[in-house]
Parts: sequence; C-alpha cells; structure tokens
Amino acid sequence: MRVTTNGVIVIGVVTMIAIMVAAIAYQQFSWWVFPFGLLFLTIFAGILWLCFLDHREDRFRRASEGKFPDEPWMRSKRWRTDNMTSRSKPEFWGSLAFTLILGVFALSGIVSLQAGLPEGNYWVLLNLIPIVGALYFALSTYFAWRTWRLERYVNLISETRPAWIGSKFSAVIKVVGVRRTDQVEAWLEHLKVVRREESDGVAFEKVVDQKLTGQTEEMSGGQIRISVDIPENTPATSWNDDEQESWWDFVIVVGLPEKKITLRYEVPVADPALH
Repeated sequence: MRVTTNGVIVIGVVTMIAIMVAAIAYQQFSWWVFPFGLLFLTIFAGILWLCFLDHREDRFRRASEGKFPDEPWMRSKRWRTDNMTSRSKPEFWGSLAFTLILGVFALSGIVSLQAGLPEGNYWVLLNLIPIVGALYFALSTYFAWRTWRLERYVNLISETRPAWIGSKFSAVIKVVGVRRTDQVEAWLEHLKVVRREESDGVAFEKVVDQKLTGQTEEMSGGQIRISVDIPENTPATSWNDDEQESWWDFVIVVGLPEKKITLRYEVPVADPALH
C-alpha cells in the first residue's frame, strides 16, 4: 500500500483528534468541548473532501497526459470547454471555511471576555484577535457570495483556447438578465510564486509581474468581444510541477445595476515554439 501525502495528512489529523478527545475525557467534560469538537470535525471533514477532490483531479490529469502528450492545456477540465468559469465559487468556499474556523474561536473568546473582565483579567483581551478576524472573514465571505451570485448574469466564452504567445487572445462576454451594463474593463495578469529567503526562514509570495490591457468591441445582441494582444517573449503558463509556478488570469470588471463586480478567469497561455 502506497501512502501519499494526503494520506499522511489524514492520519495526522485523525491522531490529533484522538489525542484531543482522550485529553478532554481524562480531565473533565465542559461546555467548550462542543465548539472545539465541531471545529476539529469540520477541519477533518474538509481535509477528507479536499483529498478526494485532489485524488480525482490527479487521476484525470494522469489520464489526459497519455491522450494529449503535446497539449498540456487539455489536462484541466476547466480548459477543455469554451465556457469560462471564474474563481468566485472557490473564493467563497475558502473564505467561508476561514470564517467558520475563526468563528468557533471567536465564540469561546466572547465567553472568556465576559468571564475574565469582571475579575480584572485583562489578558482575555487577546480574544479580540480571533473576534476581529472572524468579522473580517465574515465580511469577505459576504462580498465573495455577492460576486458569486451576480456571476450568473455574466456569460464568458473563449474564442482562443489556448492563448498563444505572439498572437491575440479573445473572448465574448454577454450580460443577461439585466437591462443596463456599464463599461466593461478587462486585462490579462501574469502571476507567479516567488521564493524569498528571510532571516527566520523561507517565504513564498504571489506577485503580478506583467499586465496586458484588453480592448473591447461592441457586437450585436448585447455581446462584447474582448481581445488582448500577447507580445513575444511573454512567459507561458507553467504546466509541470517542477517548473516555477506561474499562470495567467483574465480579469473582467463589469458594471451591473446592483454593483460593479470583478471576475477572475484562469487562461492557459502556450508557447507555439514548444507545442
């Protein structure tokens, strides 16, 4: 039996939960067992679900490598279709996960504040940190949910898949279900993960090192074509795990009657000299 990284993570989490439950049972049963038990069960269920999704994605990628050895953009389900999907959905679920985790600590922090401040224990003011963090991520979750909800009005269809270096990337956007659409702005961003050596260790930072402005063209039926020129010597998407991680995001800002929303779509950019 081959133990993968995901398997090690799951085993570690199960062991941690078992130790925590044993420690609680050995000492005493108190009210705070419920929120922290819920927290660890949520984390455990989330890790199991992520492991399952990662395993399924890995199987699909390995099968696609044999079918499309010279077309790495065909190894992702998102890139096999012309209908583009934004990052709003995973951003919402990620923000919601942080909100739930910090919310449990914030709940226990509120109880600690109520019990400690009347006794003059000002150390309990440290509980304001998870409370403020939970409020911040709750607000971020609301904005992410609102963007995800408004995304249903925006249909984006790619006309060039993949985008080629030295050529032009174009996509057609149509806003449905609303009477008025304000100005549409769009651009391509190249992002990469930079490894930085620091005094206390190594840090990884996501940076934007290139931005290509798009041009819009009005079409019939309320559609708008967005095109971006990709010049020569532009970095391509990193296809392999051993390369420096880099990718391209197609960013669209659409003005709707309710609010202006920003949607991000990952676009595969390939080098014609290599494919």
